[in-house]
Amino acid sequence: MKLTDLISQNNIYLDLEVESKKTLFKFIANKISHLIKVDMNLILQKLNEREKLGTTSLGNGVAIPHTKIDGQEGVFALLLKLKRAIRFSNDDPKNVELVFVVIAPENEQTDHLLALSVISKFLKKKNIINRTCKAKNVGQIYNLIVQSSEER
Repeated sequence: MKLTDLISQNNIYLDLEVESKKTLFKFIANKISHLIKVDMNLILQKLNEREKLGTTSLGNGVAIPHTKIDGQEGVFALLLKLKRAIRFSNDDPKNVELVFVVIAPENEQTDHLLALSVISKFLKKKNIINRTCKAKNVGQIYNLIVQSSEER
């Protein structure tokens, strides 16, 4: 699995204006509900339930909220670059500016974990968080994703 298998240019959102994790999750649930035809409230509930298990903030201004949805076919991801960083967790002193969202089928533990691993490897590349946050348009971010997917 490569990052380009998870994220298309259509699933990258720049300069998203949200005031809190709550409004961020509402935006995410709304977008996903239109993509996979699942009730927005169910998606919101699943994201919040997962977050209660432990924060999905990774530090360094990045979070990866993720959940599994019954009836979903295949794993996919969204990438959101926030206009202003938001407080995501009391445990993380740095506010979150870059958000990857992973949605997987309820019964796909392996692919779900593989998707999280692919994103984590992308984020570990030298200066990638900074370069992604400084990107001015979707094309620049997608080019970083493509380049990363081509590297082995």
